[in-house]
Amino acid sequence: MTSVVWVGRVSLPGEASVRTVRVETDGAAPDAGDVATEIADPFALALPSTGGDHHGDAYILATTLPPKPGGVRAPLGELTLRPPLRPGKIVCVGRNYAAHAKEMGNDIPTEPLLFTKPASALLAAGESLPLPRGFERIDMEAEIVVVIGRTGRAFHRDQALDHVAGYALGNDISCRDLQKLDKQWTRAKGFDGFAPVGPLIRMHPPGTPLPPDVRVQGFIDDELRQDAPISVMIFDIPYVLAYIAACMTLEPGDLVFTGTPEGVSALVPGSRTRVGTVGFELGRLTTPLR
Repeated sequence: MTSVVWVGRVSLPGEASVRTVRVETDGAAPDAGDVATEIADPFALALPSTGGDHHGDAYILATTLPPKPGGVRAPLGELTLRPPLRPGKIVCVGRNYAAHAKEMGNDIPTEPLLFTKPASALLAAGESLPLPRGFERIDMEAEIVVVIGRTGRAFHRDQALDHVAGYALGNDISCRDLQKLDKQWTRAKGFDGFAPVGPLIRMHPPGTPLPPDVRVQGFIDDELRQDAPISVMIFDIPYVLAYIAACMTLEPGDLVFTGTPEGVSALVPGSRTRVGTVGFELGRLTTPLR
């Protein structure tokens, strides 16, 4: 059976420093007993500014880097999960499922609707999110996140997947009050903690598409609220990546949130969200709310 490599960031108990680790499984999501081995950060090494080897390919680095001398090697359950990387930028696609656009009372877009989130919005899997008070509605939005592994700009959609190193789960937390008030989405989407990602990145061979029957699912307190296959995206992943790259350079470690299905749901303190997939294992992204 082919081994699957997962990459993320962790801390030792009582330690503030963050370490990059690799976990290998038979395709299942890593669990508490799987061993995490510290390696150098493959996304940082793949950046052009580092002058790295391997043609700046984070996938190759993540799957071949040797263990870090003197680094951590421990069961994942003994470590504290951190956001799986620190991206240069987080680019998101709005209204990429027709049913979601309709449920929000919006027209179906004729080209991708892009916005960004700051890196400070990242939140690790399992970490609690304090909901901002004084707003009428804050929603969850379950998504698949593309992780860029190779620098590229102005590439054709046929080459788009060559720039992908892997995938993760994401939750585009959104304050609807500010989204309506501001008419643009920087504040509505940019609060600290409004981009839970993880738990780990599943590294995926560049150029290889996801199975078309992969389903994105979103839960609140284990009740299924969102469920749709990626095949019904208005703009598929290669199209989205090429569209973004037409105006900005995508670099290793950048994250691309690909849009959410219908069924977005209001959040309240004391509940918890969960994002998952069917047909391509990415683990579980759980976020307690307070």
